[in-house]
Amino acid sequence: MGGRQRHSRNRARRETFTALQTIVQIAYASHPRVAEAIGYDGSPLVPMGGPVEPVELPMSAWPDVPAFMEVDVVIVGSGAGGAVTADTLARAGFRVAVIEEGGAYRAVEEAADRPVERMLRHYRDNGLTFAMGSPMISLPMGRAVGGTTTVNSGTCFRTPDDVLHNWERSGVTGVSPEAMAPIFDEVEEVLGVTPVPEEVLGANGSVARRGAEALGWSGGPIRRNIRGCHGHGACGFGCPIDAKQGMHVTYLPRAVASGATIVAHARVREITIEGGRAVGVVAEVRDPATGDRRGELRVRARSTVLAAGAVHTAALLMRQKLAGSSGQLGRNLVIHPGAGTSARFEEDLSAWRGTMQSWYVDEHLADGVLLEATFPPPGLGYSAGSLPGWGRDKDLFRLYPQVASMGSICSDEGNGRVHPVRGGAVVRYGLSTRDAHRLLEGIARSAELFFAAGAKEVYPMLPGLESISSEREVEHIRRGHWKRSEMHVSAYHPMGTARMGGDPSSSVVDPWGRTWDVPGLWVLDGSMLPSSTHVNPQITIMAMAARGAARLADTLS
Repeated sequence: MGGRQRHSRNRARRETFTALQTIVQIAYASHPRVAEAIGYDGSPLVPMGGPVEPVELPMSAWPDVPAFMEVDVVIVGSGAGGAVTADTLARAGFRVAVIEEGGAYRAVEEAADRPVERMLRHYRDNGLTFAMGSPMISLPMGRAVGGTTTVNSGTCFRTPDDVLHNWERSGVTGVSPEAMAPIFDEVEEVLGVTPVPEEVLGANGSVARRGAEALGWSGGPIRRNIRGCHGHGACGFGCPIDAKQGMHVTYLPRAVASGATIVAHARVREITIEGGRAVGVVAEVRDPATGDRRGELRVRARSTVLAAGAVHTAALLMRQKLAGSSGQLGRNLVIHPGAGTSARFEEDLSAWRGTMQSWYVDEHLADGVLLEATFPPPGLGYSAGSLPGWGRDKDLFRLYPQVASMGSICSDEGNGRVHPVRGGAVVRYGLSTRDAHRLLEGIARSAELFFAAGAKEVYPMLPGLESISSEREVEHIRRGHWKRSEMHVSAYHPMGTARMGGDPSSSVVDPWGRTWDVPGLWVLDGSMLPSSTHVNPQITIMAMAARGAARLADTLS
């Protein structure tokens, strides 16, 4: 019956089944009895030396939020773009308020919670956000102080040079590799960016390295924003010791130390416009415990910065019909659609131990495919759902300790759109034929790597091809006539819905993030990126926000 629902021609039925299947998979694989059966205990790869020191980040929440504030700059969102902007402006001497819809992640208090519990608490829609289309694509986004940086994998690639050159040719001045290098240097220094250390690479990273070296493919340990990592493997659900240097332990404390104010559990409802100029925001203040509306906060500011992410920044602007003269607002959504591929080995790997995202292969990056060895906690990734017999024979889950997994992400064309709805947004995304081929190539390359590393079986997660047992069978992946609606796709990198450019007729903001249409209104988050970054965009967003915030500071002086 499940197969009929998954491949039903009725879109609503198909999408409902996909969401239900995800919930059931998480509930089953995350159950303590299942974790015990496969040997998952959440322990780090490197033994802990002592208690975790709490990160002190002062912030306001109901009932301690005033009804009115007046500042130089109000920033909507506290993630990669918002936190860097707040720090840049506060250290320049400006009064800054950061308004964040989510709450604080507190590693000391939450370390004992299961990763699934942290996911339900700090992800938007409990981690069940989807881009609607064919196929329906999982698109999880953080909702916390620190934004998605609190719950992402911590991967820190610099923007490839050819991407920066393309942006310059499109009219985004001042973003050459030479101009951006010192900004990247500073961001990486603040974040402690370093290649994954050998002691926390884990078995999943070792398998990826073994396969890549056997094939002669380029790559290496992933550069991540970490200090003192012990290899808990739960990076994507809040680091239990705050070794991952998210915004809540780096840029936001610096901003607060320079005088910035953070208001949590406050959802910005509208941008205040007077005489055609943005002069602040209005936010609904929510009860941290229940989510109930408790009041209203009005912030008046000389400049307003939107940094709520590529989905919700665009939706906020569209609801008020602001910054839309180019016709590009909410369009051009890039998400880096990705596919997961798993493989079974003879030896016990316990691949969840170690850094969650550990080794990359960029051999095929010029073709739009990046491979990243990724193994999340049981039940919270594609590795659990890839085993043949899932849903029919759960006993096969006993193989889980022998499984390694690889994620492949595709540099996509930007076919997504954001549609505002009451209280939120709907994302629609059409996977193009070219991007579907890239995803299949990523699965095929992952399979080749696993067989080169000694895998006994590979699970491509394609309908009718539950497993393959030799390198000769990899061509079945490339030559199969797969319907896009039948592919298992996830994505984690929304960007591009308010893109930068040099021409107001084809872009939403100028080369620094200032909206063409509304004086005093800036966009400094992933929305502004003109196209795919080809790699995880975290520090691209941060570097572009630092650059834009410095220009904003100049305009305020």
